[in-house]
Amino acid sequence: MTARAETRRTFERRERRRSWPLVLALGTSFFAAACRNRGNPSDSTPAPAAASHSSAAASASGASAESGKLPEDPEAGARSVAEWREHLQHEERERRLGYDRRKLHEHEEVLKELRAARRSFDDATTKPAVFRADRAFQAARPKLDAAFDAIDHWGNSSKVLPDYRKLVETFSDAYPGARMSAIGGDAAPLERVGREVDERFRSIEAWLHEAEESEDE
Repeated sequence: MTARAETRRTFERRERRRSWPLVLALGTSFFAAACRNRGNPSDSTPAPAAASHSSAAASASGASAESGKLPEDPEAGARSVAEWREHLQHEERERRLGYDRRKLHEHEEVLKELRAARRSFDDATTKPAVFRADRAFQAARPKLDAAFDAIDHWGNSSKVLPDYRKLVETFSDAYPGARMSAIGGDAAPLERVGREVDERFRSIEAWLHEAEESEDE
């Protein structure tokens, strides 16, 4: 081996010994970094989680914006319901007034029959006379029932039809009985039932007068 070759080999051995510390340092750094990444996986996952959270928040915000609903006001809601009910009641009243206005002739005939029945009881001064008046009224009831049917067959349009039926019931029982008591000396029952009959006639007449004056909307 020549002196030149020996010198070159010695130089290469020195260079290899000098590079070992650098290689070792680089390997150690790489290994430590790999261990940190493997031991703390959460470092690599926050971004998707944060993105998911942001997406959910954006979706909720978007849904709220799209709905456009404001918190309900209970007092305002109650006022709206009350106003709507009042409107419906007014409409129903107008409907009934118009209906009874178109049936005024039939109402006049019914009122004529009912007033005549009351007069027959009031004119009876003896018990047999009361019995005759009662028989005559019972015989007239089918005619009254037919008149009621002609006024309002279904019974849901004329406001005064229930009053007519109540008067028929009174003249079939309470009124003749009260008249008998009055003939026997006790006028109190007749005065009481008489006030009830008067009030019912006034109510019917007031409604029919309003119906006559009303106009279709």
